[in-house]
Amino acid sequence: MYAASLIHRRLRWGPVATIIFAVLLPAPGAWAHSPLESSTPRAGEHLATMPARIELAFVAPVEDVDASVVLADDQGTDWTAGPAAVEDMYVSSPVRPGLPDGRYEIRWSVVSFDGAPMSGVVSFTVGAAEDTNPLNAVLTADAAFWVRVSVFTVLGGLLAFMAYGLVTVYGRRSRRTQPERSIGNG
Repeated sequence: MYAASLIHRRLRWGPVATIIFAVLLPAPGAWAHSPLESSTPRAGEHLATMPARIELAFVAPVEDVDASVVLADDQGTDWTAGPAAVEDMYVSSPVRPGLPDGRYEIRWSVVSFDGAPMSGVVSFTVGAAEDTNPLNAVLTADAAFWVRVSVFTVLGGLLAFMAYGLVTVYGRRSRRTQPERSIGNG
């Protein structure tokens, strides 16, 4: 009787413990690579005039190997005025003067501190151009972390609930099939 109630108490706290561990233990991929944290100009931003430099900030340092930044208009013309400069976790590139109004994309590629190649696109508009699609916005590293935490919490809760259900169903079934032992002078 004592063993059965002990098992029942452990099963009751199993899903709770799983959810707590899913939230508190970070995902192994959360520290991997160096995701883009912010950019100037920002994704989806509408600028009156283009700044003289494109600036990209990453969560962790990036390598100075094969780093590239291209400022492309709708026709694919590159408006950068020089190569990308890498300094720790920041990458920048000068912009050619005389940039016309329109839609632009910053097409960047870098090598993360762990050797993983990474790339992305940041869309924005300059001047009297139409706004960019808000779905083109970049998910920042901080927002991505919280998305991962939310997903792992939900998945952890579902797995815990399924495990609890399986243990409860099969645990009761195995107890029913065991023959009862009689106490006495048989």
